[in-house]
Amino acid sequence: MKFTPALTTALLIALTTAAPALPPRETIPTITIAVTNDLTGLSATATVPGDGIARNIPDLFHGTPIDNNGAFIATSAQLVHFEDKTRCFFQNVNWIINLNGRDATFVDLDGDRAVASPVYLNGFNLQCV
Repeated sequence: MKFTPALTTALLIALTTAAPALPPRETIPTITIAVTNDLTGLSATATVPGDGIARNIPDLFHGTPIDNNGAFIATSAQLVHFEDKTRCFFQNVNWIINLNGRDATFVDLDGDRAVASPVYLNGFNLQCV
């Protein structure tokens, strides 16, 4: 079969018009979370994309007020900028601390709201979607 310019043009037109339209791409939301040490009053925020990728706490909060010479110490966390459908969690192996944009925008990191016990966040990561 010999391709002529007319045949090539006709094929390109047919393929272009028959190609399915791509669905609109959803933008990835950005989420800002504040981590606070209620015993010292120090706090810091970090903004992460809601892409589900785990990010290390030391990488997010290096050089912030909660960085105590390489020890990242906090007692609570709060979603600051988020969407209603936001889901985030801190994880250190099997220790998971959940936050979400509907009914858990604040969390006491040690799980006891009556006592502000410091938690060392060095081994934790943060994931948001």
